[in-house]
Amino acid sequence: MKPVTLLISVLLQLVLAIDSSGQYNFDSYFAGAKKDIGDNNYTAAIEKLNICITVKPNSREVFFYRGVCKYSLYDNTGAEQDLTTALSSASVFYYDAFLYRSLVRYRLGNYRGAIDDISKVIEKQPGNAKYYVERAFAFLAANDFNAALSDCRKALALKGYSEDVYICKAAAEDALADYDNALPDYDQALKINPVNKDALVRRGMTKYKMEKYNEAIDDYNHAIYIDSACTFAYYNRAEAEIKLNNTKKALSDYDTVLFFEPRNAYAYFGRAVLFSNLQKYKAAIADFDKVLLLNPDNIQALFNRAKLKQNIKSYKAAVVDYDKVIELYPYFTEAYYNRAQCKYSLKDFAGSKKDLETGNMMSEVLHAKNSLQLSRDSMILANLNQLSTGFNAGASPANDTISIGFLPVFYLSEKDSASAVHFYYSPLLDKLNKKKKVVFCFTNAAMQPVAGSGSKQRFINDDSIAVNKNNADEILSMALVKTNMLLLNDARAYYDKIIEKDAVNAIAYFARAVNTCREIETMSDANEPYMLSSASHTIVLNKRNDKCKSALADFTKAIQLQPSFTFAYYNRANVKSLLQDFDGAMKDYDTALRLNPVFAEALYNEGFLLYYLNNKQ
Repeated sequence: MKPVTLLISVLLQLVLAIDSSGQYNFDSYFAGAKKDIGDNNYTAAIEKLNICITVKPNSREVFFYRGVCKYSLYDNTGAEQDLTTALSSASVFYYDAFLYRSLVRYRLGNYRGAIDDISKVIEKQPGNAKYYVERAFAFLAANDFNAALSDCRKALALKGYSEDVYICKAAAEDALADYDNALPDYDQALKINPVNKDALVRRGMTKYKMEKYNEAIDDYNHAIYIDSACTFAYYNRAEAEIKLNNTKKALSDYDTVLFFEPRNAYAYFGRAVLFSNLQKYKAAIADFDKVLLLNPDNIQALFNRAKLKQNIKSYKAAVVDYDKVIELYPYFTEAYYNRAQCKYSLKDFAGSKKDLETGNMMSEVLHAKNSLQLSRDSMILANLNQLSTGFNAGASPANDTISIGFLPVFYLSEKDSASAVHFYYSPLLDKLNKKKKVVFCFTNAAMQPVAGSGSKQRFINDDSIAVNKNNADEILSMALVKTNMLLLNDARAYYDKIIEKDAVNAIAYFARAVNTCREIETMSDANEPYMLSSASHTIVLNKRNDKCKSALADFTKAIQLQPSFTFAYYNRANVKSLLQDFDGAMKDYDTALRLNPVFAEALYNEGFLLYYLNNKQ
């Protein structure tokens, strides 16, 4: 459950002091910005507020309102900077700035900072129950469960009887294994709001811990009935089905999660474990590959993938994974022993002996370590085992929904050998058609699936091949193979060569942009890019934005060369959404739909974007 948010409309009722000496333009633009905020048109408001700042660079109100706009557009780093500026120039206590900065810091994972901000407000207004609830959620996220409970009790003592307070209280009790008190609190939350799917899923999680698996499944089923796209429920139902040995049902639920959230590391991990148990080792390895693409330093996935490779006698590949495990965590004794076995099978007897000796030594070191050292090692290992994408049953973030995100970009296949036409694949349609290839012709005429033979993937080893206009199409097909194999740097080199020789090749620009989009996917969860710590967030966001701008330029060039290029408009709209250019994204979706009125993905993404911008009508 998200922290209780403040209504923007309340802000408009505040009487803010405007410098009487201010210029007319300032007053006009400031009033216009506040009107835009009331209309949820935050981008337009920011443009006006930027002008206000040039007129009055020390106005705390302007920075405050711009921070609110950035918060509403999920530019959390920018919002925190503006709100901090508003607070630094304040001569009196600025309640609303502290409140909003606490919400921003919560989003950025700076829970202690959020607690500090809301605590300042509570000191000034100790009788407001909702502030205690907000702080309780921050304590919950910071794993300070007793403090969260204390704040929930204070809120209830002030008669703050909301579903939020009962859910937060129950979640804290659940974390403290006080299940007997957690269940009645979830019941109370559901009495207030019977269709709160978050409360249903979390009550199911508590029942799961009490080994009441069938009752837990009943709660998950109810949540799914309320929202058929509730991936939080599907994921946890899979966990319960596993306990009941219903492997097929569990696999189906993981598949559903991944249908809606193709970057959910937890679902890939759970499915990989099930495939391993079914001795479907190659399928399990493929899923662990996905986990490690999303979380490269996850030791558990690396170690399990190494063991699977060892099982199928792919010893060299297993050794590579064990090397990485040991590099990340040198005290992993089992990794040394397993690597020793692989090296023995590879006839590296000296290396095998050395690993056995090191494993024995590490085992003795672990026995000799004191409790403080072991605790530090456990913390390091826990961080390296952590999956940073999606959610899990044991330590789910306090969210009431899980975003399903935009439908992904269309990408190019190799040129079809029979028809000599490039095709465009939609990952969503691949899933809907049960992995059957669905192809669309380059033209926008019919947009109907057509049969295509498709050429087999070829492994390209000659990176020094010369490119000219005559062989550009052949080289493009080679590059597409590399993109689809995620050999993204190699593919980019080919696209660069093609464009250097053929600067008006719209397909090459489009393909290079798609290749860049695949790079963006590997950097972070593009639909939830703000679920990072504040320090790493800035680095990842800057790198991702640079990549987005590069993709944007290539899609734009493709459109200039081919003005009816529907897929380029669609893909460019997705990239603009990541860059927070929502108006531009809407225009591109509209153009794609004007060119092809039955472009379902464009309709879906446009609807999702409107919903995201709170334009629910």
